[in-house]
Amino acid sequence: MPSSGTVPYRSYFAEPTRSFNTRLAAFLTLLLSVPFFIKRALLLLSPLPLQDFMTYWAAGRLFLTGANPYSMSATVAIDRSLGWTNEQQFVMLNPPWSLPFVAPLAMMPFHVAHYVSLSISLALELICCLAFWRYFGGERRQQWIAVAVLATFLPAAAAEHYGQITPLIFAGVTGFFFALRHRRYVLAGACLLIFGLKPHLVYLVLFAILLWAIQHRKWAIPITGCVLAALASLGSIAFNRNVLGFFHGTFDAAVQTDCGAGGFLRVLFGRQHLWLQFVPSAAGIVWFAWYWWRYHRRWVWEERLPLLLLVSIGTSPYFWWHDLAVGLPSILALAVQVARSRQLPSATFLYLGIQVFIGLFGVNSESSAASLLWIVLYVLIQFTRAPRISGRLVPEAA
Repeated sequence: MPSSGTVPYRSYFAEPTRSFNTRLAAFLTLLLSVPFFIKRALLLLSPLPLQDFMTYWAAGRLFLTGANPYSMSATVAIDRSLGWTNEQQFVMLNPPWSLPFVAPLAMMPFHVAHYVSLSISLALELICCLAFWRYFGGERRQQWIAVAVLATFLPAAAAEHYGQITPLIFAGVTGFFFALRHRRYVLAGACLLIFGLKPHLVYLVLFAILLWAIQHRKWAIPITGCVLAALASLGSIAFNRNVLGFFHGTFDAAVQTDCGAGGFLRVLFGRQHLWLQFVPSAAGIVWFAWYWWRYHRRWVWEERLPLLLLVSIGTSPYFWWHDLAVGLPSILALAVQVARSRQLPSATFLYLGIQVFIGLFGVNSESSAASLLWIVLYVLIQFTRAPRISGRLVPEAA
């Protein structure tokens, strides 16, 4: 029997071995990610394309000059003046309360505004990724994983490169859930206005927020969101009555484009079947009804948000693969779980492999449908031994 001053053999070597395994896992994770780091760097160094940001900038310029920001012909005229030669035509489809967000950039010269938008997007995504890492209970010393996720998540890279508005929505999601955690319900309701820049992407999350607010009698959340959306819309209409053009033609422009899982169904079974565009959304609503019924009595946002957000994006009637940038909280929640389980290399292989597979389809309805694999990855990790997300919870209902 060892004396009281003897250190047991196992405990003497356990800490160095654990430390070595942690460093090895980090090294393998970073090694697997190198091609994606290079891809991200090349995107940042390459010239910014016209595409999506051009549409936002044109809509903002039309809004500020008193023209119809939802006019296809007026938007195309500005696009041509900026050098757009492709036959494909774009028009902004975001609702009227989004105009105050795009108008400030339209006051700047186009190329200056484009790089300002890129800089803002990068800053918001970095801050929000680090914030959500802590939100889901990730250790401070492992925050590099959150940065690595952002640096290798190609939907986020594409959203920045195209000048999409989704990084701002990601920031709104971050603000909402931190405000909710700290019981700042008016501030949380204000963040819902940013959700509304593309409400179809987060429709199930909005349903859950409404039901949660009703259940816990947090009326300030939906009331603040609705009031601000109404004020922003009425203010936009008062400034430019042509904003009413949103209600004429934007729906047709949206459904003419094959995207999302619904668009993939239309490609398979006939584009003339418009109802197929909404089949995934109908399935999403049915799933959400079951999900809320099962968990509403013990609803904890840190546990329910990741899957809810992925299903909401994946079943929305209109989305592109780069819209998954809004789903970064879900990916970060998975990263926290995997980091706790010491399975970083194997999970990284799956994470990067899904992106490679999706990338094989290009930017079309097939890549959007393939993005449903993120839901599969989430469910797969839940059936492993990865520790569940708990975060640093603060009771949300007084």
